[in-house]
Order: sequence, then C-alpha cells, then structure tokens
Amino acid sequence: MSDFLQLSQSLAVALKALQMYTAAHPRAQEGLAAAHTVLEQWLVHQDRLQFVVSGTKAFVDSQVQDTRSPHVAALVRLVSERGISGFVFERGVRPDEILVFLTGLGTKPQKLEEQGGFEALLRSSGVVNIKVSQTRYQEISEGEAFAGDKAPALSPAPAISPSPENLVKFIRDALLTSIAKGATSTSGSTQRASAAYLFGSPEGATRSGGSSGGAGAPGGLAEDGWSDPLSGFGPADLSGLGPLGRELGLGEGMPTPGQLGTLRQVLMGLSPEVQLGLLAGLGSLPEHPAGLALGVKALAGELLGVATSAILARGATWAQLRGPIQDILRPIPDRERLVRTLSSHLRMAGQDASQAEAILRHLEWEALSLEAKLLKVLEGGHLYDLSLEERLALLRELLDLRRFDDFLRIQEVLLETLHSDRPDLRLKAAQTLNGVARWAHEPGLPPEGEGPLAEGLRAHFAWEPDPPTHRWATEAIESLLAALVLRGELGPALSDLQDLEGLCAFLEEPHPWRKDALARLRTSLQRPPLLEAAVTRAFALERDQMLLEVQPFFEFIGDPMAGYLVARLGEETDRTRRGRLVEAVRSMGPTALPVLIHALTSPAWFMVRNALTLLSDIGDAGCVPPILPLLRHPEPRVRRTAVRALWKLGGPVAEPHLVAQMKDTDAETMQEILFALGQLRSEGSLPQVIQLAQDKRVLEKLRIQALDTLGHIASSKSLPVLLECLRRKGFFGGGETQPIRLAAAKALAALGSPEARAALQKAVEAEPKGEEREAMRRVAERPVLP
Repeated sequence: MSDFLQLSQSLAVALKALQMYTAAHPRAQEGLAAAHTVLEQWLVHQDRLQFVVSGTKAFVDSQVQDTRSPHVAALVRLVSERGISGFVFERGVRPDEILVFLTGLGTKPQKLEEQGGFEALLRSSGVVNIKVSQTRYQEISEGEAFAGDKAPALSPAPAISPSPENLVKFIRDALLTSIAKGATSTSGSTQRASAAYLFGSPEGATRSGGSSGGAGAPGGLAEDGWSDPLSGFGPADLSGLGPLGRELGLGEGMPTPGQLGTLRQVLMGLSPEVQLGLLAGLGSLPEHPAGLALGVKALAGELLGVATSAILARGATWAQLRGPIQDILRPIPDRERLVRTLSSHLRMAGQDASQAEAILRHLEWEALSLEAKLLKVLEGGHLYDLSLEERLALLRELLDLRRFDDFLRIQEVLLETLHSDRPDLRLKAAQTLNGVARWAHEPGLPPEGEGPLAEGLRAHFAWEPDPPTHRWATEAIESLLAALVLRGELGPALSDLQDLEGLCAFLEEPHPWRKDALARLRTSLQRPPLLEAAVTRAFALERDQMLLEVQPFFEFIGDPMAGYLVARLGEETDRTRRGRLVEAVRSMGPTALPVLIHALTSPAWFMVRNALTLLSDIGDAGCVPPILPLLRHPEPRVRRTAVRALWKLGGPVAEPHLVAQMKDTDAETMQEILFALGQLRSEGSLPQVIQLAQDKRVLEKLRIQALDTLGHIASSKSLPVLLECLRRKGFFGGGETQPIRLAAAKALAALGSPEARAALQKAVEAEPKGEEREAMRRVAERPVLP
C-alpha cells in the first residue's frame, strides 16, 4: 500500500467513526489519532502535503494517484462536492485541526455553503495548518514552468481545447456539476425520498429477499469507510443542461449519429449511481434544445442496462434495485422498450433478466384501478400470481379504505390455501398472513377478521409439515399474541398459547422444530415492551381484579417477569404504583427469590430495602447469607429492614449476628434489634440487653425498649435488674424515672412468675396515691399470659 493510500484509508476510517459516533467517543478518538499519526509520518521529511483534484484525477505533490482505489475516489468526490479543488496539510497540523477538516468533509454541501463554505469553517475554528483551494487545476505539460518556490505543482487551467476527448470530458464534468447542484439543493423531505429511492423502503423488503440496503453505516458510508455501492445521487435535476445540449451542437430535432455517439460516450462514462439518478430525472430535462431530451431518452434503455448490471456486479441486490428502477420506469410511456433493452443486457451479462420482466408486470398491475385489481384477484384467481409486496399492498389499501368485506374475502382465500396440497401456495399464503398479522395492533384488523385469522393460524401451526412455511405461520401468531398483550388482553393471549401447547401435545409424531416454535412463542412474550404492557394493565385494575386477570400471566412468564417487576420497582416514583408492584412480586412467590437476592447488591438503597421487605414475606432460611452484610449497610433504613428480614427468615440462627451488631449501631437500628431479640425470646442475648437496660447513660427510649425485650424473653435471670429499675427515686436520688419504672413493671408482669408478681404487688402497695400508682396497679392486675 502506498503512503497516500494508507493516509486516505486512515482518513476514511476516522470520518466513518465521526459519523457513527460523537467526536468524544473512544472509537472516534482512536480513528482521529491514527490519521494524525500517519500524517505526521508523512510530514517528517517534507513541510507539507498537497492534494489536488483535476476533473476525475487526483494528484498528491504533483504525482497522479490511482482513483480506482475506493478511498482515493471517494476523497476526490467529497472534495469536489464541497466546492474546493484541493487542500494542503502543513507540518505541525494538530488532531483538533484534522477533526475540523473531517467535520467539513462530513457536512452536507448545502449546509456547508450556508455556513460560508469550507474555508470559512476552517478560519472560524482557528485552523492554521490546513488550507483549501477553490481554483480548478489541470496538469502542467512537460517544459512548462511556474513562478515562486511555493507555487503548486498543478496550475490553473487554460481554456479547454476543442478536441473530441476534451469535449466529452468537459461535458461530463459539467453534467456532474449540474446534477450535484440539483442534489444539494433538494429539501430534507426530498433527500429522505432519495434515500428510500436508492435503498428501498423497509416495507418493500421481504424476508427471503435479504435486508434492504442502507441499514449499515450512517451517512451513506459503507463498511469499507467511504461509500455504499448504491449511495450517491437521488433523482437528478437536469433542468440546467440546456447549455450542454448547445455545446454538443444539438438542435430541436433528433441528434445525428455523431452527436448521439458523443452523448453516449458522455453518459456511459458516468458512475452507475449517477446514471440511475439521471434516468430518474428525465422529466426535468429542458425543452430546448429538444435534441438533448430526444437523445438521452433514446439511450435510456442502454443506460439503464449498463447501470443496473454494474450495480448488481458490485453486490447490490434486486431488493435494493427494484424500487429505484420502478420509479425510473413509472413515468415513461414506452417503458416496455426500456425493459426489453434492460433484459437483453442482463442476459448478455449472465444476470437474472426475469427480475426486469417482473418489474414491468408490477407496473402494469399498479396501473389498474382498485376495482380491476379485486376482479382479477377474486374472480380471476390471480392472487398468487402477484408478488408478496403486491398482495400486502392491496390488502393494506383495502384496510385503510375500510373496505372490510373485500379485505375479509381475500383473507378467507388465504386461510383456505393453508389447507392446500401444494407447498408453494401454502408458503405464499403464510407469508401474506404474516404481513396481515403485523397490522393487528396498528392500525388494527377488521372486527370480524382477527378471530378467524388467529384460529386458522393455530390450526395450521399444529399440522403444517413444511418447516419454512411453519416459520412464517409462527411469526404471524407471534404478532397476534403481541397485539393482544399490547391491548391489555392478557387472558386471551395466555389462553391462545396454552391452546397451541394442547394441540401439539396430541400430535402422534411431534417434530423438534415444532417444539422449538412453541418455545419461540413463549419467549416472544418476554420482550420488554410486552412486559411493560402487562405492568401497565396491572396498574389500571383494582387489586382483586389484578390478581385474577394479570397474575396468571405474570406466573406464566416466570423469571423474566419477576426480573422486570423488580427493575420497575426500582424506577417507580409513584407510591400507589410502587405498592402495586410490591404486591405483584410478592404474589409470584419463590419464582421471584433469585431476582430479589440479586437486587440486594443494587447501588440504590431503596431498591435494596424493597428487596429485603419482599424477601421477609416470601423468602426462607436460605436467604440469610446474602442479608448478613446488609446489617452494616451505610443507609440506616436498609440496616433496620435487614434486621427485620434476618430474624423473620433465620429465626434463632439470626441471634448471634444481631447481638454482635449491638456493639456499634445507631439508635433506631438498636431498637429494631431489641425488638427482634424479644420476638426470638433470645436468652443468649440477656447479658447485653440487661447491660443496656441498666446503663443510665443510654437514651431513655433504648432503656425502655431493652426492658420490654426482657419482658418478652421472660427469663428469671432478669428479675434482679427489673426490681432495681422498679425502685422509686428517693429524696437523694438513686431511683429511676417514672417511664423506666413503668417499663420495668410491665416486664415483671410479663415474667409472670410468683416472685415477679409478688414484687410487683409490693411495689404498687408502697407507691403513694396518685396517677403513677394507678398506672402500676393496672399493670399488676393484667392477667398472666400462658
């Protein structure tokens, strides 16, 4: 690879990365750095690099370059389209300057012109080491000289000599310039139409025909870095070609053989995509001189054959070409002549000529009225003579016009064909019904149409012996199930799928591919938009109705549904909806456990708390290990919820972990731990709880909670500390406050032993009359719980 080929390729890769990503993206930065490195290596031994375009030729530092290289040819095109004839990179050029230069190359010519042109872009961005030129150049003949050390190796061109070769080149360059100006002046909608024209609309591509073109790299870029085989010009504006016609000496009549030969030479030298753009713009040819339009139209068939054959040879498909060729032929009255020429050329090139004839048949079908089409299809029996696109276009037209009776008549024919002995007809019917099923959600099928369609496809699913046809039927059923879910009809969707499973279960010779199709249908219901539709339906229903209607669907989906519900729980801000999501997860039971355990590692504290709350309700002792680390979570609300989950799920197993946590935790979490130890009746925690109850430095509410815990544990070992806490504060102090004494009294009552009851009764009798004595008396008179 020559040095400049390497540089042009690195610039191509960098430009592609910039068009696919933002300038800050790592891929874009990597491409920019690589281009800068190659350029720096070039400028090590010279002060600058000059690239100049002259017509279709390119020169680098006076050396002609091979424009057969796609990267060099595309660079020539990009430079020419942006109104400059070359550029100079000077030593010291920076990566940010290369970024501005590539941004200019990637900007549409019209937009660049609105910004003041390429030179203004460089100037406004502070670029000093890259210069552009707007002078047209030609090669210097041997012996010619130029003045000045800094003069370019190529100089401004004098007048073109009138030789036939130069005349052809001049006219071709002028033609390209005119077409390019017409293309850059089109509106945004026209540009979008041109893109559809060149690549074919997604609706027009069939499953068997491969993908439609243009779906790869953005901005018309192909994977090789510069241009797609079909990118370039859309329908060309040829209205400005009158001067060129006169340059050729054309008048108002048919061109002479010599003039026609020159015109042929001009047109055949154009690139295939420009040839197609020119043919698409035949209607814009100027009225005068009339010989120009007559000559171009006389050569249109040959031009169409050459362009089509060349683009097919590049790897384009008929799925990509069909739309552009139809658009070219549609307004031409004698299109049969062009198609004959096209077919002949394709046969000579060893390519599929039947596609050209199919295009002509399509245009003839397209010209029929709707009534004539219906007559041909329903009365003439020609439904399956149409292409898949034509069948679907007819049905969609009927649907949009709300001619439901005619729509249903054709649908009935399609459903009946599913029982045909001919595999080819069943395949066509299944493909068409698949297209119809895609409309079930949007725009919707006739009221009497969706039920029979679903029933017929389910029956066909169970017996169709041909795997390719079965795949189309499966895809159609998938669309119908999705439509039901998106409309909130979860019960019918679930019922239809279960009916299919029941039908297939009775088959005497089950095929593996049929089981795979069933699995595919189940999996199709797990797509996020459908899961979201199910959640939306749950929000719209009352709780009891939700459990009846939505919960069976949730359980059928299983793990993916549980995962989606938990994820939505982490995102939902509305309290009511959050509660509904919690109920939904809780009702899924053990199915939700893996997802909830995984949610314990979430960085969002509220997500962890929600997962702990749900695990407390539906988990088991196996959930304890992942809960333990959360006793030290930085968020107190998580710690408290972890304590509750731990004692509920772990029981006695939780005791040592809770006791260990008492050494260093906040007051609220300590209250939660004390409550848990009381519920567990944890005698092993008595020393720590007693110490807390006795410590007057501790917050009073914690001491009260500790005394309450001692009452729940109900161990005789706590009697001394309870009696101590029951002592009335004397004149010189030493006793306890009334809240502490009352808590101790309640704990003594909870102990229930004769010693505890006697001590409590004695304390009541010794208490002076008043509210405090009454409160203690009521505690003492409470019946002892078993």
